[in-house]
Amino acid sequence: MESDSSHQEIKELLQRNTELVQENNRLLKKIYRNEILGIWLKVIWFVLIVGLPFALYFYVLEPYFTAMGSSYELFSAGMQEIPGWKQFIETVEAVKAGR
Repeated sequence: MESDSSHQEIKELLQRNTELVQENNRLLKKIYRNEILGIWLKVIWFVLIVGLPFALYFYVLEPYFTAMGSSYELFSAGMQEIPGWKQFIETVEAVKAGR
């Protein structure tokens, strides 16, 4: 009799273990799927951050510059007039030269 109850207990433990392993597998698959999705969202985010200023310039600002007869050089010269901007550019160039 004790052998039957021991076998039954082992059977129940194995069944519970199987259920836990299956649940663990489902959770791991969800975590993996979320990580893959997160990686792609980060890639898209960085592409937007890097590409958006270029697209903004070429598709929005450049037509206005050419329509007004201005150019990027004139725009850049205007930017030099902003207080502190010239010092910022000089600092960046000094850092680049120091490398």
